[in-house]
Amino acid sequence: MNIVGACHAVGRDLQCRWHGPDTYVQNCLWTVSLLDTDYCHLMLEAGPRPRRKTTGTVALKGFGFGGLHVEQSVQELTVLIAGEVQDQLASGMPFVQWPINEQRMLMPTCRDGHAVWVVRSSDHVIAEIGALCG
Repeated sequence: MNIVGACHAVGRDLQCRWHGPDTYVQNCLWTVSLLDTDYCHLMLEAGPRPRRKTTGTVALKGFGFGGLHVEQSVQELTVLIAGEVQDQLASGMPFVQWPINEQRMLMPTCRDGHAVWVVRSSDHVIAEIGALCG
């Protein structure tokens, strides 16, 4: 299913390039709810933390969103999910900018059949979504 591959790619990128509070994002849990209309609803929540709590970190606040159609390509879904997660993080408290390159927010988009992160001001591709931390 394309939605699973898209969630995996975005989840990998959630591990790096944050600006904001030190947020614990390891072990995040995606919940995919399929609707009878072939649309789905996604939820992202903080997963279980290790026994030794990392000092000074706060857990990711969960959020959900919908409107994704299961027959969209993995690239389209990856861009849509990355954009929605980015918007949710930037609009919540605490305010988190993700992902960033130097001091600039990156934008998810499709280029030549690939889901990529782009510097908004220069339109320069930084990485494929899912390979940002590598």
